[in-house]
Parts: sequence; C-alpha cells; structure tokens
Amino acid sequence: MPRTADTPTDEALIEQVRKGSRSAYETLLKRHERLVAKAVNDIVRDLSAVEDLMQDVFIKVFRKLHLYDPEKGRFPVWLGTVARREAINYIRRHKRTGMVSLDETAGNAGFSPIDRPSEQVSKKEVWGRIIAAIGKLSEPAQTILKKRMIEGKQFDQIAKSLNRPLDTVKTIYYRNTETLRKKLGVPL
Repeated sequence: MPRTADTPTDEALIEQVRKGSRSAYETLLKRHERLVAKAVNDIVRDLSAVEDLMQDVFIKVFRKLHLYDPEKGRFPVWLGTVARREAINYIRRHKRTGMVSLDETAGNAGFSPIDRPSEQVSKKEVWGRIIAAIGKLSEPAQTILKKRMIEGKQFDQIAKSLNRPLDTVKTIYYRNTETLRKKLGVPL
C-alpha cells in the first residue's frame, strides 16, 4: 500500500505495536504481506505451504519485534530476512522427513501467489521447457542439473552421491546451464 504524508512509517507502527496496538500490527501485516509471500515462495515454491509459512513468519515477527533495530537496517529488509529463514527452515524440516516431492516442487516452481494469472501461466510454461530441456541432456549432466535445480541439492552433496569430483560436477553444471540459457533464452 502506498504511503502518504499522513500514513505512519514502519518504525512508528512498530512503536505502537510494542505498546500493544493490535491495529498497528494489522497495518504492518497488510503493508508487507506481498513481500513476505514473495520471500517465502521464492524458496519454498509450494503454494499450499506459502500461506501457512506467512502466518508463521508474522507470528515470529510479532514475538521477535523487540529484536528489530532500525539503526541496523530498514524493517522490510529485516522482515524479508526473517521470512527467508523461516522458509529455509521449512525446507530443511521437510527434506529431513521426506515430505517434499519432486512433483510438488516442479509443479509450482517459479509460480508466485502474488503474480497475475497470465504471469503464472508463462512461468509454468518456462519451467516446463526447462525441465524438458534437462530431460534431453546426456548423463551425468541430466542428473546433476535435476539434483541442483529441482531438488536444490548442494554441489558437494551431488558430487558425493555420484561419486565424482566436486570440480567436475560444478563444471558440468555450469557448462550445461549456460547451454540451456542460450538455447531457451531464459535466465537460469
């Protein structure tokens, strides 16, 4: 929501929240819900989890608001950091328990709840083209790109699982992503 001269700043709202104002907190939530949705969705890419995580983020923010220091940075930056950390923790928890499947992540990748429907379709189409192009690669490039781009594995994990040197895995990954980038004309 755009701020006008009579609209309170984030810092003024935070002070009101610290004094117990529920309406100030709701204003703060409404003002930054898109930021939190995008930060969470950029990491989780699971639309069904985004709303729950957004609620978790705002609850955590309410509890930890006393830790926010405006002299160390703007509130949206702090809030975005909290949101990203919650999303990363969610991914870690679910990878540990095996609850996030490739089908779930591939189906929603790049699909943001705050995009317009026309943008959602085009992002889904682009992601489909990327997955199809990865499927046409020879091994081990196909496996390396799937593990890195779809599963979100670290290079050292991929190298260990394929019993290949880390530098070899990185070289194969970067060489093939550059080829796909040029072929598809999309950023990877």
